[in-house]
Amino acid sequence: MTANEFDIIDKYFKRLRVESNAVVLGPGDDCAVLSIPTGHELCVSTDTLIEGVHFPEDAPAEIAVSRTMAANLSDLAAMGAEPHAFVLAITMPSADERWLESCSEELSRNIQQYAIPLVGGNLAKGELSLTVTVMGTVPAGESITRSGAKPGDEVYVTGSLGDAAKGLELQRSGIEEGFLVDRYRAPTPRLQAGMGLRGLASAMIDISDGLMSEVGHICASKGYGAEIMMDAIPLSAELLKATELVTATRMALFSGDDYELCFTAAPSKREAIKALSGKLGLPMSRVGLIVDEPGINVRRADGSALPHDMTGYQHF
Repeated sequence: MTANEFDIIDKYFKRLRVESNAVVLGPGDDCAVLSIPTGHELCVSTDTLIEGVHFPEDAPAEIAVSRTMAANLSDLAAMGAEPHAFVLAITMPSADERWLESCSEELSRNIQQYAIPLVGGNLAKGELSLTVTVMGTVPAGESITRSGAKPGDEVYVTGSLGDAAKGLELQRSGIEEGFLVDRYRAPTPRLQAGMGLRGLASAMIDISDGLMSEVGHICASKGYGAEIMMDAIPLSAELLKATELVTATRMALFSGDDYELCFTAAPSKREAIKALSGKLGLPMSRVGLIVDEPGINVRRADGSALPHDMTGYQHF
């Protein structure tokens, strides 16, 4: 068993490095010192993921780490930000060396893949949870907020929806691998898409709590509404093989954890969005329209409304 907090940091976290001009002074002092590129602004977000709430009890460390990193990096993607640095706080009931080794390996993979340095953090004893505070940069004035949509703007989503919800269901039933399980266990933050949508998207948010919930957040800031086309919701072939269409569609509309992006854009941006989608090899599907009248309606192919009283994942 590792002796104390500083031994744990030295053995499992101090080695986690990526070269970055962002870091003037890294871990080891009371604060990190970071450099911000001239003409840029800093985007900051934090999320805590707790065992038994955000990842299964007794889940391997790589699941806890990959989901925590994805949740935070997805927030940067939703602002059109480029990863800059992050800090990590872990509480854990004991210093389990196997868990810590796996944690360190998965952190290293994320640090290298997303070129984001770990610049500090904290360890404490308690219920297992991971808290990441992530920082990203955007050119001044170019961050994409939730509040820029207006009536007439079209609603888009990246990727496919509902996969993670089915993946969690499959994992709970004992299935440990496959496309859908991977979509839950190791989401992909859409960072390149977010940066590419600067100047194209009028508003953007990541889909962590379900599409209906996220569209509601976009509309709420100005009191607008939205019409969502049920048959335009992108569903993966794997999801449709695993469940019937009605269930798959409801998962896509109301379940969270996909960490795709939902954004709005003027109709004049269609061709540019299509070009970006092709460049990235990432589907960007037009699924609805922002309207003046408050409320989020889901329309079937015949124009009738789908009754619903679900708004996505609720923390309390």
